[in-house]
Amino acid sequence: MTRFKTGIPRYHTLLFWPILFLLLFSTGGRVTSAADFDFLRQVTRKEYPHAHVVLARENELIRYQHSGQSRSEDEIFLTILDEQGKREQAVQTFQVNRSYSRLEIPLVEVIKADGKRVPIDVAANSREDTSSRNTRMNIYNPNQKVIKIYIPGLEIGDTIHYRTVRERFKPIIPNHTYGMVLGQYFFPVHSYHFTLVGPADMPMHCLVKDRIDGCVSHQEKTKKGLTTRKWVFSRVPPVVPEPSMPPISQVAMRLLFSSLDSWEAISRWYFNLVEPKLQPTPEMAAMVKKLTASLDSRADKMAAIYYFVAQQVRYMGITEESNRPGFEPHQVGLTFSRRHGVCRDKAALLVSMLRLAGMEANPVLISVGDKLDREIPLPYFNHAITVVNDEQGHPVQFMDPTSETSRQFFPDYERDASYLIADRRGSTLKLTPPAAPEANRFSLVIDDRLNPDGSLNGRITATCRGFADTVMRSLLMRRSREEQHDFLEQMILRRRPGIRVDNLSWSDPADRGTLFTFSCTFTLPQAIRSINDGEGLLLPLSNMADPGILDRWILAKADMTSRKYPLRLGYTYQTVVEERMSGIKQLKKISFPARVNLDSSFFTCRTTYALAEDDLLIITNVFSIKKLEIPAAEYHQLTALQHDRNNETLLPIVVDKR
Repeated sequence: MTRFKTGIPRYHTLLFWPILFLLLFSTGGRVTSAADFDFLRQVTRKEYPHAHVVLARENELIRYQHSGQSRSEDEIFLTILDEQGKREQAVQTFQVNRSYSRLEIPLVEVIKADGKRVPIDVAANSREDTSSRNTRMNIYNPNQKVIKIYIPGLEIGDTIHYRTVRERFKPIIPNHTYGMVLGQYFFPVHSYHFTLVGPADMPMHCLVKDRIDGCVSHQEKTKKGLTTRKWVFSRVPPVVPEPSMPPISQVAMRLLFSSLDSWEAISRWYFNLVEPKLQPTPEMAAMVKKLTASLDSRADKMAAIYYFVAQQVRYMGITEESNRPGFEPHQVGLTFSRRHGVCRDKAALLVSMLRLAGMEANPVLISVGDKLDREIPLPYFNHAITVVNDEQGHPVQFMDPTSETSRQFFPDYERDASYLIADRRGSTLKLTPPAAPEANRFSLVIDDRLNPDGSLNGRITATCRGFADTVMRSLLMRRSREEQHDFLEQMILRRRPGIRVDNLSWSDPADRGTLFTFSCTFTLPQAIRSINDGEGLLLPLSNMADPGILDRWILAKADMTSRKYPLRLGYTYQTVVEERMSGIKQLKKISFPARVNLDSSFFTCRTTYALAEDDLLIITNVFSIKKLEIPAAEYHQLTALQHDRNNETLLPIVVDKR
């Protein structure tokens, strides 16, 4: 998956580099004299007893033009309050895409607790590199730079003070300015002044979202053809992180602004950028004809073309486009002949080849991992995929050809994500639909027999679909045959102590033409535990703890008593276990435990018992995750489910052989 810059850089998504959150734009009201540093005296350990670092002040100013070009000036004061804060801020990191902007850092200094100012030699204490984030994804962008400035001699009580100047000389979307300002971070904000100045006749849509009462004010005035908008964020408490929470840009107080009128405008812009690149070549037409020659159904033709682009066109590339690097794909004929490209190249090639096969397909911009706010149109997308539409133009199949090792057309981690289809008429922002839990099913069928000595023996057959299939393949494909055997054997042994496994077999994880399956025979001694003369407790194999491959991982996310922010599960999923136990005719009496069956909009957890004929017991366990995200107000459902699932493994069937 390639990530590309969209407008003002979205450094707020880089959670490992907190200081990048502060470098999106820049500020007015520059501090010029020693007396102006008096505000630093208000940032103390007593005032902020739990903080590691505090944004003591930031003054940020953006001046924009009709063309979309802009100049931003930023002045930042970061006060260090403890050892952890010192470690986190000892290196200041900046990013710049030189295809679109220039970055200058005219001042870096440390203000000591006694007011002494120690200048930092930027040239001597900085390093510039090409961003490794893209190279790790097999992409090289020589204009995407990372600048790191080392702050020597930093001490607790010091304040890091610096200024940056960004000039955006080439807007990604011509004649438009847009961006997001975070007014809240993982550390407190003492004072943050953000000013936006531009032509009065250029509309600007603004919104402060997830506003904290008493922490933000706004002023706006127009004079001599310029409109000045100013927001002041003060005494803003930090976001307290929670495990598996959404990105900070979805939950923190934030200011959104955009001169774009609608999402449809972005859709039309991207259509006009990409459509000229989609002209097929005769070689492409010949390949589509070859791939689909023996196929009749639309679904089979779609699959053949998808797997060709996903598996035969390697995911790699150099960002060398001249018009809108990071957004525009190469000509599809070039990607086809090279047999490599990044996400936008592969998505465009897939669109063109699907159209050759008579299908209506379009490129799609998508934001993976970070939902966009619908209220203000911001083109903050980080990936490109493909969609196939029905005859009415409605999306019927999303496809990501960068998912090279999966049977799935569309990976689950891109579900419930903001997307925008490139369309001549314009489309609006929507969310990709979550997969039905059944599409990601792990099913376990157990055919066994209860023996007179109280043991069980039989066969286990497992079948993986969707994401469960992808998980198993990814776990096994890089292992040797012997290592695959050991992995699958241990997977079963860990789920039921005392079980013995024989005759283990499994399908080839590299063969994506069929679902991944595995099976084995088993013996389980002492399935019946005697409690007195004739009576006992039957513990069927289906009563194993966490029979699926994702159950434990999903339920383990319920590790807090309550939450403030939503819990991101990431996947819909289903485990179905059916045990067909023969040999129960020998039992004179059988009593089933009371089970807590849950069926909500988020989860299903159900166990049923059925006596079929006179010698067969059928036990069915169903566990389903239906949503990808659990609101904080509904989090108690997951903790209750976790408790019930743990208890159910302790509930046996009471039997009497007398």
